[in-house]
Amino acid sequence: MIFDVTTTDSQLILFVANGGEPIPDSVQEQLFHPFFLGAGRASRNGLGLGLFIANEIAKAHGGSLTVISNEEETRFTFAMPKAG
Repeated sequence: MIFDVTTTDSQLILFVANGGEPIPDSVQEQLFHPFFLGAGRASRNGLGLGLFIANEIAKAHGGSLTVISNEEETRFTFAMPKAG
């Protein structure tokens, strides 16, 4: 797992990435919906609320949570404006 936090003049940007099988585009479209667990997961633990809650927190702070998944990595990026 790789993670990093950086800032620009106007934003805080945090990302978490790891390798593994890419998340299909059809699943990526659903990841931030409540109660979505995804098909084909080895584990069915959880309620499917974690990414939904994280996305709502990002939006509440004027930011965003995005995912990019390909053969190299899956990366979740949280970005929000810096205060003042």
